[in-house]
Amino acid sequence: MNQRTQRFVISLIAVLAIAATACVLWPRTPHGAHRPQNPALPLPYQVHEVSFGNTPVIPRLSGTLTIPATPGPHPAIVLIPGSGEVLRDGAMFGHRFYLVLADALTRRGFVVLRSDKRGLGRSGGDFATATTHDFAADIGAATAFLRKRPDIDGRRIGLVGHSEGALVGAMVAAKNPGIAFLVLMAGNGIPAGDMLLARTRHAAGADAAGDATRRELALQRAVIAAATVPATAQERETKVRKLYQDARAQYGRPYSEDDIAPFLSPWMRTLLAINPQAWLQQIRCPVLALVGDKDRVVPAPENLPALKKALAANPAAEVRLIPGVNHFFQTARSGEFAEMATIEETMSPQVMELIGAWAANQLSAKESRGETPFRAH
Repeated sequence: MNQRTQRFVISLIAVLAIAATACVLWPRTPHGAHRPQNPALPLPYQVHEVSFGNTPVIPRLSGTLTIPATPGPHPAIVLIPGSGEVLRDGAMFGHRFYLVLADALTRRGFVVLRSDKRGLGRSGGDFATATTHDFAADIGAATAFLRKRPDIDGRRIGLVGHSEGALVGAMVAAKNPGIAFLVLMAGNGIPAGDMLLARTRHAAGADAAGDATRRELALQRAVIAAATVPATAQERETKVRKLYQDARAQYGRPYSEDDIAPFLSPWMRTLLAINPQAWLQQIRCPVLALVGDKDRVVPAPENLPALKKALAANPAAEVRLIPGVNHFFQTARSGEFAEMATIEETMSPQVMELIGAWAANQLSAKESRGETPFRAH
């Protein structure tokens, strides 16, 4: 395994925690970077600061609600962020991914809610102890909040989740038959542990069959097993730490506390235990699953067929490979993290148009069946 691949593999130890590794892997945003898709004033819609509760657990979750200027009641979308300490706008690499997506969807006629995760920004709660199940409960509270508003049609609320947010969206939709539609952006169809192994093989490239890669894969499998075994927190930490110590002693594999810590968090242990197939198979609403062919976080070769298999029994589900885009659906050359900050485009206009048009079509189909009418812009 060459030095570049080894550094990359070590960084992937956080599985889906993109934001946690950004300071290591990605360059700072170029000074004066141009982000032409950031919405400029005046906006053709209303913007409101809102708060809602996931009571009695979290009394206050804060977010931004964007509302079309046309008369309601409107259809609505809840944006669900990916993993890590990501706020409502999805600000990374000098881009504000979720702000730009919300702008596009609101201009199309949807009310859009994007919120700070619990314990972050203006939201209450404790982020450090939160798990994927906790985030799903918070998004469930967000949909309940929207249903109570007179300017929103409670039967026309959909979910758009990105990365881990796609898994969260699947969990919410599986439990809530009232969800009108679900969009999975870079959602995983295979478990997180399998995805870590797949990313290691892809990162190794030509070295994928070499001894160094085999040792790394064996180490990762052992660490995942040790981190998820029923035991006390101290016992799990001792087992994980010993595996890294043994690897260093036996073949010089370097490690640091940054390798160990993620596997000891409640979030990681929970994520590794979740089988996305089980949740996806329960969903009955229309689903659009999108994966970029240059995604280095959720590799298409493994996840695309898994998504298709999990959604095969849902006649209203579509799974699409989007050419030329990375994990954040930017038009990209390589899909490597290092280039994300240098790309002017925040999100592919074609992808945003696809999501907006598909969502509008699902609601129009409901209208054709005699349900409440929806007028797309």
